[in-house]
Amino acid sequence: MMSKLWYVARHEYERNVFKKSFIFALVSVPLVLGGTIGMIALMVALDNNSAPVGYVDHAGLLADPIPAPVGRPEGGIEFISFPTDEDARAALESKNIQAYYVISPDYSETSRIEMVYLKEPGENVSRAFHELIRTSLLADQPPEIAQRAVGGSSVTVRSPDGRREFHGVPTLGAVLPVLLSVAFLFLLLMSSGYLMQAVVDEKENRTMEVLATSLSPLQLIGGKVVGIVAIGLTQFTAWILVGILAILIGGNVLSISWLQNPSLDWGPILAVVAVAIPSYVLASALMFTVGSTVAQDHEGQQIGMLFFMLFMIPIYALVIIGETPDATASVVLSLLPFTSLMTVGLRSLFSVVPWWQVATSVAIQTTCAAGALWLAARAFRLGMLRYGQRLRIGEILGKGRAAPMGRNLP
Repeated sequence: MMSKLWYVARHEYERNVFKKSFIFALVSVPLVLGGTIGMIALMVALDNNSAPVGYVDHAGLLADPIPAPVGRPEGGIEFISFPTDEDARAALESKNIQAYYVISPDYSETSRIEMVYLKEPGENVSRAFHELIRTSLLADQPPEIAQRAVGGSSVTVRSPDGRREFHGVPTLGAVLPVLLSVAFLFLLLMSSGYLMQAVVDEKENRTMEVLATSLSPLQLIGGKVVGIVAIGLTQFTAWILVGILAILIGGNVLSISWLQNPSLDWGPILAVVAVAIPSYVLASALMFTVGSTVAQDHEGQQIGMLFFMLFMIPIYALVIIGETPDATASVVLSLLPFTSLMTVGLRSLFSVVPWWQVATSVAIQTTCAAGALWLAARAFRLGMLRYGQRLRIGEILGKGRAAPMGRNLP
């Protein structure tokens, strides 16, 4: 029995992996994400300009300017003092500076500053100059105090139980479980569609009848589900490798601080993976069931989108999960089929999900996946020879009398 199951799994894997559409789907997601991030980075880079900037200080405010705080990107702009407006204008017209500021003599009363430019300067110029002004207003303070005041506040976000903490924005390690949950949802959307499409096609070309002569329904369905899961893991592994490459390039080459030295917490990562695998099998088996019951491909796609919407329910409950990650509603969503995957990932961002809840969720998903496989086998056995006809749920569950099929199948 197992040899036939693995044969079907290998055939399903090879039949889909070597398709052009699969290779396109495998490459397109990282390319789209990378292209989007690259476009955002390019737009930010184009908006910034590190060319020198001049200023004319009629108020004597910057007679002895204090350097900008070390490590801030705006500190890279060089500010040049000019004695008169004419000198600054001449430097601007000769393109030695990108703009210059004129500080009004009555700045202490009016806070009036004018910017003069021929071409609009980068967005970082205003931030850098105002930072220079604020630092100089603290000239009577020790430099370290002035720089600390200009540096602004540092926000620390801490969960009520104190087990989750990050400064400012969440770290890469903190959001990684959420990213893994989203990646698995994409796999569910794509890979489960492969399975349903294969079932519908094989029903239409009557391949199922040939396979039924040498395979039991459970062997066929189990093999197809194992093959689809292997396809999903192949996609997932490829995306992980691309993600690691992006982190290395972004952190070491592009010096993006958020990607440098990511501190990974393996507990939430393993929790998401543990819940995702049986959830993936559950979705695949249900999509096989849908493919066995519908008469047309587009009908199955519509029902498949309903399954996908069920997985997205935690997104709509994000506020509840974020504010009360350990409340009853959040725990229930972590245990229920369909909603557990995203809920565990989101809760891991705000709190630590107890391992007993993860284990319970995995047990529930595994039980539901086994039931879905049984349901898929029964749907396949009852609906295999009913070409062009729908199979009702009541018939699958044995609550109604099935239409004659012509012969008994194993």
